[in-house]
Formats: sequence, structure tokens, C-alpha cells
Amino acid sequence: MELPVTRYYGSKRKLVEKIWEELENRHLEYQSFLDVFGGTGIMSYNMLKHGKDVVYNDIFTFNCKIAEALLASPRGVFTNQDAAQLILPVEGREYQHFIEEIFRGIYYRNDEDRTIDTVAQNILHLPQEQQASAYYILFQSCIIKRPFNLFHRRNLNLRENHTESNFGNYVTWEKGFETLFRQFTEELNQFQFQQIPNVEIVNHSALECPNVADLVYIDTPYFNKKSSAVSYHSRYHFLEGLVFYNDIPNNVNYNKVNREIEIHKSSEFESKANYLNDLNELLDHYPDSIIVMSYTSEGYPSIEELEAQLRRHKQHVEVIFFGKYNFALNRSNQNRQEVLFIAYN
Repeated sequence: MELPVTRYYGSKRKLVEKIWEELENRHLEYQSFLDVFGGTGIMSYNMLKHGKDVVYNDIFTFNCKIAEALLASPRGVFTNQDAAQLILPVEGREYQHFIEEIFRGIYYRNDEDRTIDTVAQNILHLPQEQQASAYYILFQSCIIKRPFNLFHRRNLNLRENHTESNFGNYVTWEKGFETLFRQFTEELNQFQFQQIPNVEIVNHSALECPNVADLVYIDTPYFNKKSSAVSYHSRYHFLEGLVFYNDIPNNVNYNKVNREIEIHKSSEFESKANYLNDLNELLDHYPDSIIVMSYTSEGYPSIEELEAQLRRHKQHVEVIFFGKYNFALNRSNQNRQEVLFIAYN
């Protein structure tokens, strides 16, 4: 099955079919699927393709916009012509310049900052049914123009000082937003559903998500055994800020070199010390559900600790090793294996 390209740290795009096969091989009975840490929506997308009823959840509103565009917006609602209009200032409309003023020299060139300012404000004036698709192409374009596709470092210099001997996709970095908007509009229309499937998109933290399902999929942030963690919020705060454009100035942490926008910053599943407690509380929400959890062999806590935690909640727990997978955004752990837990009563 052809799947959308994802540019998200820890995305399971390479593994969704293997996860599906493992579930099919066990003949587990379920119709409803809850994606608690929805991220790119790739697991939800795959489940919808297989005819399941899906609830997508994510703590970040920008991820929910991506999911709404991909899973719940009909094909053709947003066109190349619509995308081209986004970049143009509308005569008589008053624009703020928060990105250009606050983030000068941090993530993008000045002309690119101005474009982002314009687009983020133009989206607010679109019809509701087009807004998610417009955010989708803006986010994908912003991500692909960033070294490592992330926002936790102030590293525009990697683009500006690029030489042929340096790493990175310089050609992609230097593509204009108009070109990227056209590319991602066509990509989105390729993967959107002709008819909207049975999907609900909700925007909660994992521990506050009220939804339940026959099968609950858990893909928490990972902690490396040997190093300190960078939160998902820090990696993607910039995109979350764009959804709440007018709130950016009052939520910037000027003490951080990357000027993190602290909208929707949360401590859930972002602390090694509290991880097992957070997971235990989450599992308490789903006493009757099949639990499927993605993990990594190089993560903290250990595989054995997670298995023991799951056994406190479910009678049957299986641990499946998928072998070594090198992800484009995380090549530091050459010996890591992707792991899947399947737990049920």
C-alpha cells in the first residue's frame, strides 16, 4: 500500500504494514482503533485504509491539523490555485510580522520569515473546510526547509554556510515556498480520501483523552538510555505557534536560543523519572482494550520494565522485535531495534 511521506521524528511509516501483519497473524478482533499519540497520522491512515473506525488524538493542535487534512478533508477541497493565493498579501488586510521580528536569523531567511507571516495570517481568513489543508502544506514546507526537519536548534547557519562538502539537502532548502506549496498540495490530493471514512480527530493530552476503542495504539516519546531527551514540544514548537499566530508574542521564551514558543508545553511523558507512572495511569484508562505499543530497544525504561508494566494490566503480553531500522532523523543508534508490544486479556 502506498502511504504518505512523513517528515516527523519517530514516524512509523516504515513499520505500519509490519504492525498490521502482526495484528492480522494473531486474528485479534477489533473494529475501533484509538491512536493516542497520533503524530503524523500514518497509523490512523493505514487503519482507515483497512476499514477500521478511527479516533486520532494528539496533544499538539498542529498535528491535529495535519490529521484533519489527510484523514478528514475530501480530495480536491484545496487546489494549486488556492495554494498560490496563500502567499500573496491581500490588499487592505493589515498584517503582523511576528516571525520576521521575533525569529530573525534563527530558522529561515528574512524573506522566508515574511512569507510565513503572510501565509499564517491568510489561512485564518480561509473557509473552515480549507484551513487544515492549507496548514498541511505550510507545515510540510516549513519542515522540509529546516536542517534535520526540526526546530529545537538555532541553526540557519547550516544553510547559509553550506558547501558541496557539507551534509544536507541544499537544493530542497533553497526551494521557494510557492514551489513547495505546489508540491505538497499535489501530494495531499493524492492521498486524501475520495469519501471521508469513519474518523474522529480529537486534541487532548494522552492522559486527558476521554475516548476508548477496541484497540489502543500507544507510541510515546522515547528516552535514550545514554543521553538527555529533547521534548517533542521543543522539536516542533514553531509549528504549534503558527496555528495560534496571534498568541506568539506573549508565549516566546527569550531565555532559550531557539526562542521556544511555549504554547501547549506539557510535562506528560516528557520525564524519565515519571514515565512509568504516566504509562501506568494511561493503561488504567483501557482495562478492556487490546493494547499495542511501539518502542525501541535503546529506550529508557527497558523492554523488561515495560513488559512487566503491561503484565500488571493484561493477561497476555507479547514482545516482537522488528530488527534494525535506521530513521532519517535519528541515525545515532545503529544497534537499535524497533519493538512492538501486543497486550490483551
